[in-house]
Amino acid sequence: MRIPLLPIVLLPVLELWLMIEIGGEVGALAVIAWLVLMIIVGINLLRYLGASSMLRAAQGMRSGIAMPTQGLAEGLFKAIGAVLLIIPGFITDFIALLCLIPFVRRLLLKRWLAKIAVVASAGARGFSADRFKADPFTSANGNIYEHQGSPQTGPDKTNDGVLIDQQPQSSASKPSERD
Repeated sequence: MRIPLLPIVLLPVLELWLMIEIGGEVGALAVIAWLVLMIIVGINLLRYLGASSMLRAAQGMRSGIAMPTQGLAEGLFKAIGAVLLIIPGFITDFIALLCLIPFVRRLLLKRWLAKIAVVASAGARGFSADRFKADPFTSANGNIYEHQGSPQTGPDKTNDGVLIDQQPQSSASKPSERD
């Protein structure tokens, strides 16, 4: 995932410029009061959201929902909004407000989940669900090498490894998971 460098560099410059402009209109003290108030609101919101989202996730899992992804994703957007409130500036406060409005949050969530689904179904960058189905403890030829002893070998040291030649079990001869 590439993070665009230009917005990261321009955001603090734009935030500072906007604070100076607004401070010239309403006064520096009002801008400072606004920034401190938003930091306090963001910290308290983040504290509340962390506890409530974990509680909702636990209740959802107890009620039979396997993984409450919708609720966790909405909690993530709310947490991002709270963190953006903590960062001083008017632009980040506006973006935080967008993350905290339910209609906009659901719209952003739908777009984000759709993008994730497209990337996952396309097999982007060699990702394949088949890789997770293979047993990682068996190799193609069945050889397992277990090293016993010091990792240093040389002319005066011996290699204490043991080679175990074992053929992989076929699916028919594997014990069932119930055993």
